[in-house]
Amino acid sequence: MINLALSLALGLALFGLAWLAVGTWLAGIVPFLLGATIAYFFLARRTGRQLEALVQRAGAEFQAGRLDRGRKILESGFALSRWQFLIAEQIHGQLGALDYMQGRWKAARKHLEQAWSRNWQAQAMLACIDAREKKWEPALERMEKARGPGGKDPVFWGLYAWMALESGDRDKALAALADGLKKNPESDALKAMADQVRNKKKVRTKVFAPTWYQFFPEHMPRSEAMRYAQQQRRGYQPPPPKGFGRPR
Repeated sequence: MINLALSLALGLALFGLAWLAVGTWLAGIVPFLLGATIAYFFLARRTGRQLEALVQRAGAEFQAGRLDRGRKILESGFALSRWQFLIAEQIHGQLGALDYMQGRWKAARKHLEQAWSRNWQAQAMLACIDAREKKWEPALERMEKARGPGGKDPVFWGLYAWMALESGDRDKALAALADGLKKNPESDALKAMADQVRNKKKVRTKVFAPTWYQFFPEHMPRSEAMRYAQQQRRGYQPPPPKGFGRPR
């Protein structure tokens, strides 16, 4: 990437100057490391700020209901991927989430599969798409791989357990909840869900609201869905898609 190349070039220039000044190549090691590291830090920070500004501009367009313009602004950020690692992956994650919340599963999958592997929300959305298609094995595999970056969020474990339970594997659901409580011992939502699963009660995912509805908008209660629709009229919000599952 360009930022890395520029940083290394500066480091090598400092390395050469120090070598010439002192007369030994060992003298250039410290200037090389310091110069390249500091340059990369500032260049990467600059690119990150450029991406942040694009995301804010796109968000303003979405709120104003100008969806196509917002998407184009986000897509223009792909040009920054030449400069910095993981830029493209972040943009794909944003576009995938946008398509997902509109119920455009095929388009969402295309982007989410190119998102950063440590973006657990993107990986969970992919797993939710698999779940909607009754592809339980790949859905659970995705959640298993995302347990590292997602482990500190109770919603991740709630989703994992819910998918395991829907697939018919109550033991896996209980194991996921147990692991989740080890990471989040104070989570009342996980405690409630574990109690429901353990006692074979109806699982009520609203304990994870409102974050849960980012993954399963169709589980949103009717009263909240109506309030959501009113918000849409004032500014863009992705509509709850119809499809898989019954409201919990």
